[in-house]
Amino acid sequence: MKQAKAGIIFIIVLLFLTTTIYFFFKEVMIENPAICKYCHFIRPYYNKWERSTHKMVPCLKCHEYGPFNALSGQMRFIAGTYNPRPLTNVPDTKCLQAGCHDRRLIESKVSLSKWNIVFDHKPHFTEHRKRINLHCRSCHSDIVQGEHMKVSINVCFLCHLSVESDTEDKKVCTTCHRELKKVVFYRGEAFNHMKPPVKDYTCSRCHTSVKIGEGIVSEKKCFFCHVDRTGKYSDVEFIHGQHIGEKQIDCFFCHEFIEHGNIKIARDINGIIKTK
Repeated sequence: MKQAKAGIIFIIVLLFLTTTIYFFFKEVMIENPAICKYCHFIRPYYNKWERSTHKMVPCLKCHEYGPFNALSGQMRFIAGTYNPRPLTNVPDTKCLQAGCHDRRLIESKVSLSKWNIVFDHKPHFTEHRKRINLHCRSCHSDIVQGEHMKVSINVCFLCHLSVESDTEDKKVCTTCHRELKKVVFYRGEAFNHMKPPVKDYTCSRCHTSVKIGEGIVSEKKCFFCHVDRTGKYSDVEFIHGQHIGEKQIDCFFCHEFIEHGNIKIARDINGIIKTK
């Protein structure tokens, strides 16, 4: 009888201690952002978070992580299979939750005064863009130096400067730049954008060096994560679906940068083109 009673007390104490330890790790340890940097190799990201507009938002308000993830990570670390560069996941529902950015798709247009551009979230978020389903982190990423979850202008360039044909050239430029409806003078010569001297002109016919870089993905980048797995390398739609739609991998984890050039003006010998 005494042994049974002792056994029951032991089980109760064990359950109490287990529950206490669980909630201590969940509510105290894991909820504290400062704790994250001691186990994960995220100190640069943590430092950027401390300086960002999200500095009052704890990690788990956005990131999906819990005690079982921590336990799993410890087991994989002991077994030698832990990835020292773990990829994070922030579901769109976290960004759009009440009290955060829940009105982003309603008040979808924002003015980016730095570049004099009005950006509309809604079509980027609700429509296919280059056969890709975008999510919040497609543009708001960790790659911006000194910031956390800010937009890198290079992400815009990667999509909008990847022109597949000359017919898209003008349309791509006027997505961000308003087409001038007045005569402009360059080196004393007048030019009317509405009545160009050449039929079916494109912006790049005069404005050269608009794009620097091609934003290509080297096949060698695949081996950074996958060992001898490049069978789907040419299936762009599948690759984007898995890496962007499922894993939320930053574009420049794979792609090379594309930069917007100085937009030098090409000059004309006979009304055609000669680069100055």
